[in-house]
Amino acid sequence: MPDLRGTWTGTWGGAPVTLVILEQRDAEPVDGVTVGPWQVFGRTLPGVAGILTVKIRNEMVSVNVQGRLGTSNGRLALVLEPATVNGGWISLTRLGENRLAGTGTALMSWEPQGPVELIRQPQGPAAKAPA
Repeated sequence: MPDLRGTWTGTWGGAPVTLVILEQRDAEPVDGVTVGPWQVFGRTLPGVAGILTVKIRNEMVSVNVQGRLGTSNGRLALVLEPATVNGGWISLTRLGENRLAGTGTALMSWEPQGPVELIRQPQGPAAKAPA
C-alpha cells in the first residue's frame, strides 16, 4: 500500500480544500463485533486519519476525517468520512503518485458538492526554497 501521508490541496466543488493525512494504518475494523478496543470478528481494511479543511460560507472549516483504502478499477481508492453530525463522504481515486481525484457530497446544501481534485504538496528539505 503506498504511503499517502502528507498535505494535499485542491478544490471540492470549486471550493478550496486541504486534506492532511496524519496517520495511515494497515488494518482498521470496518464491520463486525468489537469488545472495547478488540475486534472479535469481522473484516478490516487499511485506513487513514487526518484533518479536512474546506471553505464553507466564506470561512475555512476543519474537521477530523477517517478513511478506508481499497481498489477500484485496478487503482487505489480512498473513501473519506468527516467526523461531523452532518455526515457526507469523499470518494477518491489515485491518478498518480501525488494526485487524487473523485467526487464528494455533504448533506447540507451550503456545504461543497461535486468534483474533488487534490495534489500532494512537497514535504521536507526538498520543498524549501533556497535562501
